[in-house]
Amino acid sequence: MFKRAVIRTTGITAAMTILLTGVLAGPAMAAYDDMDAVSIAKKMSGKDYAWGEESPSKGFDAAGLNYYIYKLLDYSMPRSLDDQFKMNKPLIKSLSSAKAGDVLFFGKGSNPDFTGIYIGDNKMISSSKSSGEVVTRSVNEYKSQFIGARRVLSEKDQKRVSLVLTAQKYLGTPYVFGAKYGQTNTFDCSSFMKWIFAKYDITLPRVSRNQAKEGTFVSKANLDTGDLVFFTTVNSNGKIGHVGMYIGDGMMIHTYGEGGVKYSTIESGWWKDHYVTARRVIN
Repeated sequence: MFKRAVIRTTGITAAMTILLTGVLAGPAMAAYDDMDAVSIAKKMSGKDYAWGEESPSKGFDAAGLNYYIYKLLDYSMPRSLDDQFKMNKPLIKSLSSAKAGDVLFFGKGSNPDFTGIYIGDNKMISSSKSSGEVVTRSVNEYKSQFIGARRVLSEKDQKRVSLVLTAQKYLGTPYVFGAKYGQTNTFDCSSFMKWIFAKYDITLPRVSRNQAKEGTFVSKANLDTGDLVFFTTVNSNGKIGHVGMYIGDGMMIHTYGEGGVKYSTIESGWWKDHYVTARRVIN
């Protein structure tokens, strides 16, 4: 389990801890924001359907599931289905434009009959009266009834969590110094960062020392998920020679030496002692 609240326990860092460790904390433990709605929704799978309820112990109706998840994430969402559809968040009118975490609504005209949280791959999680529990369903089954979606996630926060999710896919990929950019069989630290950020239209130089000139400076006390963190190494002669991506709670994802792509703390040991600076490149 990750060490918690070492640098900055914001909603983003706390939510990423849930996402990366599989631990679902209660509302009393931390005030999370809306970044991890999909992860929490999946954890509610199989919970009972219960009209008028909004908790794992008693069950959920459809709007109650949305309400519970976003309340846990410290977002004040209306409780009723009608009010959720009318909430002051961007309205997504095309189902094909939905992104993971969007709240989907189905019905007729401007009158919603049921709702669910989009989890990607044309699937949603909802509390179903007919099934008697929280289930995952294809949105294509209800395409003709789609009346809109509300995007609770900001674009910037969506990009932050997507960067980490993408980087996670390469855990264990071998480290090779000078690895050729553009292939994913091996990485060195800077080719890994360049590859991940390029997927979200952020172009980085190939070398870590040059990557440290991109974006804007951010202090260690104000690190946020998705920031680039830089270090010296044994062979870098006191200059920047390593880069990783901060993922919250004093941790980074990076690649170096044995084990390849991995998680490491920047709050103790080598990486704490050789920390140099950080840059924010997410606009």
